Amino acid sequence: MIGSAVDMRRAEPVRQHQEQQQGKAYRMKGAKGRKAMKAKLVSLKLAPWDLGPLTPAQIAGKRIEEAAEVDPKTGKKSNPNRVIRTRRETWVDRYHRQGKLSVEQANIAAELFEAASGMLSRDPLAAMVKVDTSGTYDPEAERMDRRRKFFRMWEEIPSFAQPVVKHVVLDDQSLRSMPGRLNGRHEARQLDRLQRGLDALREAWS
Repeated sequence: MIGSAVDMRRAEPVRQHQEQQQGKAYRMKGAKGRKAMKAKLVSLKLAPWDLGPLTPAQIAGKRIEEAAEVDPKTGKKSNPNRVIRTRRETWVDRYHRQGKLSVEQANIAAELFEAASGMLSRDPLAAMVKVDTSGTYDPEAERMDRRRKFFRMWEEIPSFAQPVVKHVVLDDQSLRSMPGRLNGRHEARQLDRLQRGLDALREAWS
């Protein structure tokens, strides 16, 4: 019994040393895990969280652009997190990008569409409604005013151009989907009517 007690006293320091080494190993492993977790969290800042999958079906009819913020004082754009987004592209936007419509033609087309919809501008800055301190602002009256504006604008469009303007600008359809013969000559003729109709509206409305 005395010999057994002596052996146990000698084994105790060895056991304590082994436990200390195991505890140190666990702490080092936990520290490495926390560092790895922090590294992963940092990398998430660059993820395009609002873009969605870049499949052909997902981006069809859309434009990919940076979601930059504009400084109201300097007017400079900034996008520190490199966030990107998709924006729906109308046929007027697409024809303007392709050089088939000028800036002036695209702008008057957008104004006509907004008046027809009875809605405020799609530009978020232009869409800010001024506060009427008299308390007499009526959203329904604003919508009706824009509808009346549309009818005044519509009267300025030549009759030969009204069908294609309605098809492309108001209905947001392509020139190729116009009724009739679907060939290059037909599309070119309809594009010419669209351009002349928008030019006539712009000249009368300016």
